[in-house]
Amino acid sequence: MKKFLIGAAILIAVLFVIDKTILKEKGIAVKINEHEKYEKAKNPSELPIGLEKGERAPDFTLTDLKGNTVKLSDFKGKKVMLNFWASWCPPCKAEMPYMEQIYKKYKKEDIEIVAVNLTATEKKADDVTHFVEEYGLTFTIPLDEQGEVSAQYGVMAYPTSYFIDTDGVIRSKAIGAVSEDQMLKELLKLQ
Repeated sequence: MKKFLIGAAILIAVLFVIDKTILKEKGIAVKINEHEKYEKAKNPSELPIGLEKGERAPDFTLTDLKGNTVKLSDFKGKKVMLNFWASWCPPCKAEMPYMEQIYKKYKKEDIEIVAVNLTATEKKADDVTHFVEEYGLTFTIPLDEQGEVSAQYGVMAYPTSYFIDTDGVIRSKAIGAVSEDQMLKELLKLQ
């Protein structure tokens, strides 16, 4: 029994160290400096397209719940939180109310929430509509029915969010639910 407890304590200590060092250094966990603003890129159109910080976000075209065509490039000039989520995902459910509150309060300040639903993972097509109605969501919700955009963005865990500046450049990425405070601070750092 003592060996088990010692082993469990060591495992917890190792996981704590990994969380506090390695994951933070790799940008897998979100840490936000409140006073920092991202520098504007000098020639954003010359930056490579990719998924790393400082690269231009790949464009995509999807259809939303109302049947409208949605392109990421339509939001150029706005500060964008690009979120990948599913209705069955508990952390996604936790952050949706924060996203809606921020959207309602800051949409006039060129802040946009684009929440791509991973429709290919939903049990029923109606699950998305019911979820949106239940949570009273009013921001843009494109449907990734074939899973192509989530694959293009390398989404491996839900939710995953990219914070994209007005030039379409990725400034940060968060894997897992983001608190309202973290979300707002990150969006306000964008230029």
